[in-house]
Amino acid sequence: MPYQDTYFELKKAAPPLAADGHEPQDLEDTVPPKTPPQLAKPTAGELETMMLFLRRARDRAVVIRENAPAGSYLESVLHRTILGIDQELTQLKYLLAKSDLPKSSPTRMRPAI
Repeated sequence: MPYQDTYFELKKAAPPLAADGHEPQDLEDTVPPKTPPQLAKPTAGELETMMLFLRRARDRAVVIRENAPAGSYLESVLHRTILGIDQELTQLKYLLAKSDLPKSSPTRMRPAI
């Protein structure tokens, strides 16, 4: 079996039928040009939001693990999940400590009386 005939090859969609009001030659003009994906730089606010989400997910996993039977498969999966979330939180804290991140807009305090 040739490599290009494997399961993972990307398949093109079937062209619309002429009965739908489209002619095959019209398709060439309607296909948008492909553009490379753009990488977005995370802001400090977005990282803090992600950390909040991960902390809440970790807290839920801890509560569920406490209610799971000791030595069960669920308990072992939740243990690994909590370790993974801890690792992600550590990496996000490191990213927040880097100075090249765009700063979120500072909030001004009201003047002291």
